[in-house]
Amino acid sequence: MDPVDQQSADDPDPRLLRAFLALAVEGHFGHAAARLSIAQPSLSRQVRQLERALGVPLFHRTPHGASLTDAGRLLRPEAERVLAQNARLVRIARDCAVPSPSVLNIAAPLPSPAGSLLSEAIHRFRDGREQARIAVLDLSDEEQASALAGHRIDAALTWGGTHLPGVASEELVREPVHGLVTSGHPLEGAERMPLSALSDGPLLFPVRERRHCWTGLRDAASAARVRLEPVPTAPAAVLGMVADGLGCSAVPASLRLSSSPGLAFVPLPGLSVLMSVMWRRTDDSPAVAAFVAACRSAATALIGKRPDIWSDPRQAAGEATRDGGSA
Repeated sequence: MDPVDQQSADDPDPRLLRAFLALAVEGHFGHAAARLSIAQPSLSRQVRQLERALGVPLFHRTPHGASLTDAGRLLRPEAERVLAQNARLVRIARDCAVPSPSVLNIAAPLPSPAGSLLSEAIHRFRDGREQARIAVLDLSDEEQASALAGHRIDAALTWGGTHLPGVASEELVREPVHGLVTSGHPLEGAERMPLSALSDGPLLFPVRERRHCWTGLRDAASAARVRLEPVPTAPAAVLGMVADGLGCSAVPASLRLSSSPGLAFVPLPGLSVLMSVMWRRTDDSPAVAAFVAACRSAATALIGKRPDIWSDPRQAAGEATRDGGSA
């Protein structure tokens, strides 16, 4: 039978597939509903509707949540491919219908000073692409993965984990972590800052937004028998609040490039962060490929230009291990 002659009931509604995948990821109806910004009863109805349409149970329900059945595990990658193909169809249609260039949506840790990896990558991406437009979003580590899966962003520069289903990634640069204090602090100009100094006053840190960075810092402090009690602070507010003498923080060394007065950066021994670029494996967009290439080119240039800030993650891996780990 020709596909256009098939009954629409044979084609699962993309909403039902998104409900299925959200529950497969979260394993909890309430969390999955929150992920999709819908009510929990609506999510339950959509999952049951999909199960009836397919004629097979997809989840084992328990008082504590839900886990995939054997059929659910088999269907999960197929559902991901269907949604990816739908998104590609829509993107192609929009590119054909709208004469103006589409926007490449990326996520990146902000604030990002001039001369950083983000700005250098955008400069290189725009070279030869006069009509290219990029929108930059600041998302938490967890939000980046769901935004990629949901096609809300096309790529991400991330301090977070990159071993995610359906996501390709490439390590770009490694940066040391510096303690951030106000000018005039007793440790200003010191060769290194002991981790214990971060517990002397309020530690301003974006724990929710930069959870992977916080985990590395917390683990290093625990190994040094230092107890850290962070004050959750939005990333964009950290520099200004430290400059005003309201506390200290720990930040990637590239923030030294910021023009914020009243700040002092002091290396924290043995701590570093790794930045990678992530994109969907199924995304064959030339714009995404060009952005990934621009990130790769920018990373190589910055490593050569400022080795005091950036290093090759492949060469730095052995050193980070000897120093006792990385943030």
